[in-house]
Amino acid sequence: MNQSLTTVRPATSSTAPWASSAAQDRLRFLEQTHTESTPDRVAASVAVSQAAFRRRIDVQGISLYAGSNVVSPAVEAAHDTAMATRPALGWPGEKVQPGVQEIEELEVITSRQVACAMNAAYAEVRFLTATMANLAAYIAFTQPGDTIAILSPESGSHASHQQQGTAGIRGLRTVFLPYDAETFDVDPTRIERFVDETQPKLILVGGSVTLFPHDLAVIRAAADRVGAFLLYDASHTAGLIAAGLFQKPLAEGAHAVTFSTYKTFAGPAGGAAVTNDPAIAEKLSNAAYPVLSSNYDASRLGPLAVAAAEAAAQSPAWAEPTVALAKGVGQHLEELGLTVLGSNRGFTETHQVVVDATGHGGGQEVVRKLERVGLYAGACRIPRQNAKSGPQGLRLGLQEAVRRGATISHAGRIAEIIYQGVTSWPDKLDNSQVAHLRQSFGNDIWGRPATGLHP
Repeated sequence: MNQSLTTVRPATSSTAPWASSAAQDRLRFLEQTHTESTPDRVAASVAVSQAAFRRRIDVQGISLYAGSNVVSPAVEAAHDTAMATRPALGWPGEKVQPGVQEIEELEVITSRQVACAMNAAYAEVRFLTATMANLAAYIAFTQPGDTIAILSPESGSHASHQQQGTAGIRGLRTVFLPYDAETFDVDPTRIERFVDETQPKLILVGGSVTLFPHDLAVIRAAADRVGAFLLYDASHTAGLIAAGLFQKPLAEGAHAVTFSTYKTFAGPAGGAAVTNDPAIAEKLSNAAYPVLSSNYDASRLGPLAVAAAEAAAQSPAWAEPTVALAKGVGQHLEELGLTVLGSNRGFTETHQVVVDATGHGGGQEVVRKLERVGLYAGACRIPRQNAKSGPQGLRLGLQEAVRRGATISHAGRIAEIIYQGVTSWPDKLDNSQVAHLRQSFGNDIWGRPATGLHP
């Protein structure tokens, strides 16, 4: 009796059988590809994947994702993996574990550098993510059942602000701040009445899509009317704040600032919070430990301290060229015929540029088109879009391109390729165009050639 040689593929992924139908094919393919059974084979597969990733993002393609970055040689060199497996619980001088005196030094060095970079007196740097930093603020300054006022998803807030996200874990009720889609900020003519009616315990601004500064004086005045805590999420703008190129949230009225330590801050993955008030700092630190975590990754400390110092020093400078390139790309995209948000205000004051992709299949469709030609961007929700529809915006970030060598002279060509990817099917494009553009950047801002470009 003949037996079929056809391999029967399982109906669902063994890794994540609960994943969406869109994920199942990819998961099953990877599960069938990777059947490594020895440490040597695992190590070999890991090395292949890592090398391929570096080539994808640094030779063949260009990352325009607003939430990523490349670290400097000094930040990379400061990462000591030996510290990653060393618990160090408690404050310096009262650690639970012995033999961690050097980690104590790094805790102080890092907190001081991060605080200085963010124009703050106190910094908590042990958070694994900015989402955890936001949760710490909820724990410190709200109670379950309280109302917090946030930006809507269409106005730029992050999932960690939302009731169905991290805020919901704390049992909070969320209400959306009145928003002016022309200024990309809270509507100053409606906020006083809004807080009087909703009585929020915490007001949260900043987040995922940030093109322009917030008028924090107006928002703080409204917060003070009802005794609300004003929290500023600088996850995307912390590096620009440290460089002195964006607003100063603490000086302008925020009680505390949370942020990601990578993105524009260009350090290791993680989160932090800063404030000028010692009572606030104590509550945030108590939420970090022992409430939300016991141990943390101490190998983050050295790289984070170096990144903070670099962000403030701007030598070599990257913040001002990043904003200039973002503005230039926005200008060229509009000239090519795309609808770019904020055109009446110069497009952006940050690393981000947002394109209305409603007429081109929506944000996710455009992201997929660009990915096929080697441009890696992101989708976002935009003001006035249908709240029930998927993200209709294309969000671009220029911070990584600048650190990899792009200058304002590349703005036109970057915009042209984005435009071609948005308005035509990728199979009509020559994929080598992106690789050629990437090579035209030359060395990065520290003088390093792109990985794999040279022997």
